[in-house]
Amino acid sequence: MSNIELFKNAFEITFPAEVANMVLDAISEVFGTEFGKKYQGYSDQELQQLTCRVLNGLTPKDIARGLQRMNSEEWCPSLPKFRSLCEQGGDWWTADMAWAKAMQFESDPTVKITALTKCSLDEVRHILMVEGQKAAHFAFKDIYHDYLRRAKEKGREQEFWVKPEEVKALGFDESSNRKIVPCPAHLVQQLKGVNALKRAGDQV
Repeated sequence: MSNIELFKNAFEITFPAEVANMVLDAISEVFGTEFGKKYQGYSDQELQQLTCRVLNGLTPKDIARGLQRMNSEEWCPSLPKFRSLCEQGGDWWTADMAWAKAMQFESDPTVKITALTKCSLDEVRHILMVEGQKAAHFAFKDIYHDYLRRAKEKGREQEFWVKPEEVKALGFDESSNRKIVPCPAHLVQQLKGVNALKRAGDQV
């Protein structure tokens, strides 16, 4: 799969518009006029589309967690903050947590990271090397969210990455203590005889 196709998949949005409206209504009910001031620059359709984009990949369980946590918030959360409330305390790492662990892993390969984090890191490694951390972080988050959504849809659980065992090459080890067994004398004489007949035949 090309890099362009990976980015296209990362921008795919499947979050239901109806659920986005329900989330916005719930936030509005709790924070009232503060909610209106925070999002007054958006039309209803623009705010709905933005909500779908920010919350894309979350499960019903995630949304329920976010709504419950929101009730103890002092200020009206931004949409990214609400997503963070949905993801915190869940079984899966957030994209920001995964990125932080990925950077630690780059410096120290003994750091434990999840399989999803390792897969996402491998996808952006070229960007990381060529364009730096900022560009790689942006791409990583989109790709991680896409993979996370697919994993949740399939009912998978988070698992940690395990380094594959290296396959040992078969070959002669000069350092091994192998004993050299000399060729028996009678075989040496037979080989000499064969070589002598061959030389005689070549001269005919």
